[in-house]
Amino acid sequence: MKQLTLPARVSALVLSALLLGGCSLFGDDDELLVKELVEFTPTITPKILWEADAGDGIDDHFSRLSPTVSGDVVIAADRVGRVSAFNRETGARQWQVDLRTLLGGNSGSFLGGGDNLRISGGLSSNNRHVVFGTERGLLVALKVSDGSLVWSTTVRGEILAAPAIADGKVVIKTAAGDVIGFAEASGEQVWSVATEVPALSLRGTSAPTIANGGALFGTGNGKLSVAVLDNGLQAWEARLAVPKGATELQRLSDSDSTPLVLGNFVYSIAFNGQLTAVELSTGRVVWAREYSSYQNLAIASGRIFVADVNDSVYGIELSGGIEQWSNTDLSGRRITAPAVINGNVVVGDEYGYLHFMNMATGRMTGRLEVGSDVYAAAIVAGDTLYVQTRDGTLLAVRI
Repeated sequence: MKQLTLPARVSALVLSALLLGGCSLFGDDDELLVKELVEFTPTITPKILWEADAGDGIDDHFSRLSPTVSGDVVIAADRVGRVSAFNRETGARQWQVDLRTLLGGNSGSFLGGGDNLRISGGLSSNNRHVVFGTERGLLVALKVSDGSLVWSTTVRGEILAAPAIADGKVVIKTAAGDVIGFAEASGEQVWSVATEVPALSLRGTSAPTIANGGALFGTGNGKLSVAVLDNGLQAWEARLAVPKGATELQRLSDSDSTPLVLGNFVYSIAFNGQLTAVELSTGRVVWAREYSSYQNLAIASGRIFVADVNDSVYGIELSGGIEQWSNTDLSGRRITAPAVINGNVVVGDEYGYLHFMNMATGRMTGRLEVGSDVYAAAIVAGDTLYVQTRDGTLLAVRI
């Protein structure tokens, strides 16, 4: 197959860009190979239902900022501070707020009218509130109904991953390694847990998951841990990766994936580590398989789906961790984490495409060009995918 080449990124100071590219940190190659798109006979026809302007996007910055669905609206934000809600079916704008204005008048605020808020962590929502964080360490809660401010608070360290919101709590993990629980209604801090941060780690952190009275999260040194939601006491931790190598670069072992809970099991993955199934009640490792990723996972129909650091996609049996298929057609295309819709696994890439694969076989079923870098995984709600591109466009896609 014909391949294109791009210069590899090798500086530890730009690890985020390098890792988003999926190129090897430790290989001898001087170039990152980017596969041309393969020809295939499509079996589905994905179409754009509507598209809307969700602001200025994220420019060239690292970000996992993505939309969230609450009731009949989908809510999206840009990096600078605009947050907008759109009707899920029509794309009609329901409300829009500019946090630079909303927060600029608050007593003690560091924001002026023209400042960049640097929204980076989120969005997350329930039926009442939408919450998100910023690189400035600001955590914000707005009303889903009209975008009005409920509360805001500041923490030590950047908030790069989506907060978890459930059971009356909001939980975040900061780049400084702190996992903090807040009261959803007031924003009052309830507890805090400090985790170890290695001398060198990937850009980004694990987004917490709230389940069964606990807050689950990955750490910068390759562990999966759970804290009691009411008081922050740590119940157990499981090892997902063991740092190896002579240099800090070689010993990278971050667990930046959001833990996925299904029944009494939680699934997570680490960079330079393993995909692991852990018993939720005890922390006992049930099975572990060697895969390396910093992306989120997806689960459907007894399978778990992984996009690894080399931009390969895998379908793996949940019960025993047996690999059922792999797809290497997208190597070097900087793909997103997978999502699942209507029997298809879908990933985006930085060249402006959505790629659809059969969930049972991994074979390509469809492709859709959307016009701009798809930098974050699609959000699935019902029969619709919601996709935010780097330039700030929000799209609704159906098969």
